[in-house]
Amino acid sequence: MKTKGIITSIIIVLIALVSITAGTGCANIIPPEGGPRDSLPPRLLKAEPGDSALNFKGDKVTLIFDEFIEVQNIAENLIFSPTPSTNPYVDYKLKTVTVKLKDTLVPNTTYTINFGNSIKDFTEGNPFKNFTYTFSTGNYIDSLELSGKVILAENGKLDTTMIVMLHTSPDDSVVVKQKPLYISKLDGNGNFRFKNLPPKTFYLFALKDESNTRRYTSEKSLFAFADSAVVVQSSIEPVTLYAYVAKGEPDQQANKNSSNRATSSTDKRLKYQTSAAVGQQDILSDFFITFSFPLKTFDSTKLTLFTDSTFTPVTDYNFSKDTTGTKINLTHKWKENTFYRLILDKDFAEDTLGNKLTKADTISFNTKNYLTTAL
Repeated sequence: MKTKGIITSIIIVLIALVSITAGTGCANIIPPEGGPRDSLPPRLLKAEPGDSALNFKGDKVTLIFDEFIEVQNIAENLIFSPTPSTNPYVDYKLKTVTVKLKDTLVPNTTYTINFGNSIKDFTEGNPFKNFTYTFSTGNYIDSLELSGKVILAENGKLDTTMIVMLHTSPDDSVVVKQKPLYISKLDGNGNFRFKNLPPKTFYLFALKDESNTRRYTSEKSLFAFADSAVVVQSSIEPVTLYAYVAKGEPDQQANKNSSNRATSSTDKRLKYQTSAAVGQQDILSDFFITFSFPLKTFDSTKLTLFTDSTFTPVTDYNFSKDTTGTKINLTHKWKENTFYRLILDKDFAEDTLGNKLTKADTISFNTKNYLTTAL
């Protein structure tokens, strides 16, 4: 009886084990229902070497995150600065991203690896936006910055697909022949920002890099440049670049003088229209001047308003420029049935294509009487 009991117990245990095994084999892993959707990006737990590491001498960077991740479109997103001859190789597995360096690093140089929006959590695809890892081959991290904005010269609008580049060579053709040392993408408002720069003199360009070569290769591409070298130091004003489409081959275009590059027309005269197109100004409205292209510079002290044929100066008026830079408003309490003259000094304004007045200009107009305006 004792043996029979033992055998019975063994059979029961075996049946239980088979049931458990079968149940486990058929089960599906189902995430719990309900609760808020995960909207948080991956979080960096550890970096080897640590972020902002000094005296870096290795050829690999390992990044460990708090959840399973994936890396997407790395070629489009990754910006390694200063630009290497050969881009690093980026691999990932489970919660780890590995960056394998393929180029010799320059001594005493601060490097940044900007992953853009390529690192995402595996389950929901939340990107770790503009995650940047920094290290130095020297004993300090460069910390200077350069910021600014890129505007389309023709209409004052934005093209946020353009990139901004820094070169160290003063040769105008460098933008055609070489990759830049530093690259920055534009945000949704057309702004750019370089970080961790050394105290050097740079030459600033922007272009629409449709070929993904980081070079100015097509005369049909949007292009912009700073008129003079930019000296990066502890305090530097933001720089505004005006992009345009040039005529001529890129190598010829890049070698031209800046003033010649900035326009595709031989007519350099500033073009404008006024609200008093037929010589009549509504006394209840502002007088305004509209320009063909946004203004790069505007000096209101170089516009003077007079009244009557005796050129009596008017004092109670002011000017304002709209946000597009293509319109200037003149606000004044107009007198009805009065003759006015607005004198424009030849240097009062310059548009984004470098156009200016060739000489002083005069705009003459009369105000309507109140009854005519009311009707």
